[in-house]
Amino acid sequence: MIVNSREVEIGNLKSEVKKYHDGGYRFVTETCLNLEDKFKIIYTFAIGYDLENIHIITDGKNVPSVSDIYSCALAVENEIKELFGVEFDGLAVDFGGNFMLGESSPISPQADIEIIRREKGGKNE
Repeated sequence: MIVNSREVEIGNLKSEVKKYHDGGYRFVTETCLNLEDKFKIIYTFAIGYDLENIHIITDGKNVPSVSDIYSCALAVENEIKELFGVEFDGLAVDFGGNFMLGESSPISPQADIEIIRREKGGKNE
């Protein structure tokens, strides 16, 4: 099954999410995609076995948190913050960059770290 995503303006995000909440939809997840100089954040909701997606395109600054509508969103928003560097406004609980990463972890955002395979002893590592 392919579930298409409908783009919403960032200024309308919370009202759109509230419609899903008030309509009895469950919050499934948020997914962040790095689009070079912008981010696409996809919000997935379910009712019964039906899924619906909306998304925003953002520069990663001042993205409204939806954790005041769906409290479970705080986990994935903290994860996106750490891995992609997206700044969420109004997080219900902000772990300050220590949700998944410790103080001695590699620099964030980790999504931009390039993995390089190299030859060692005649075989790839």
